[in-house]
Amino acid sequence: MKRPTQPRAAKGDPDIRVLIVEDTATIAATMQAALQQAGMTTELAASGAEAIARKAEFAPAIALIDLGLPDMDGLDLVEDFSAAGDCGVIVVTADGAEATRVRGLDTGADDYIIKPLALPELVARVRALHRRLQRPGSAAPAQISIDAAAHTLLGADGRRTALSDAEYVALTTLLEAAGTSVSREWLARAALRRVLHADDRSVDQLVLKLRRKLSDHGASRRTILSVRGQGYVIADPTVFGFGSET
Repeated sequence: MKRPTQPRAAKGDPDIRVLIVEDTATIAATMQAALQQAGMTTELAASGAEAIARKAEFAPAIALIDLGLPDMDGLDLVEDFSAAGDCGVIVVTADGAEATRVRGLDTGADDYIIKPLALPELVARVRALHRRLQRPGSAAPAQISIDAAAHTLLGADGRRTALSDAEYVALTTLLEAAGTSVSREWLARAALRRVLHADDRSVDQLVLKLRRKLSDHGASRRTILSVRGQGYVIADPTVFGFGSET
């Protein structure tokens, strides 16, 4: 299928790259038209597998993910994209049940939109998420101290967040790697004290929880990045310091 030509970005609006993961062609086309009208650059994917391939090629800033995909659970794709930490994720689905919304957000989605779509709201939410994602990169890095004795994070505002033993070991292991990626298998052995088996998502869940705790102290969600086929890496270790304050 021939891909649609991308229009120029609208004057005064940033060129936001959006991957639309939607298997209903009419809905995908409607979303694409609205986003392109707003000056955004888009790509379409009709399945989870296609979305993963398109993401690697297109490098979107934001992915809009439908949960009812033909080849996989959309929540699994949300988790994969969120774990990578290199783009924002908005769930777009007809399932407005509270339990599904909670699962979507807990899995790592940044926002949740229920169909039928209000297109002006869709555009506004994409812009709002893009602003939030851009903000950490333009601001001074968050300064987060790691209290090695108490296994806690200490923010610049004095607020503390407790780390589990596994979270503390995972974070310090990544920091000790000094910019080199650490494999999921090694993180499983070091932090979880067990061998990582096929389809085991425990390390990804561990990193997701760690990202949330760091973001509560102002760190970017991209502080811990996923390196495809290799593992995880601390993108900016200068965010962190060590101490033993009590």
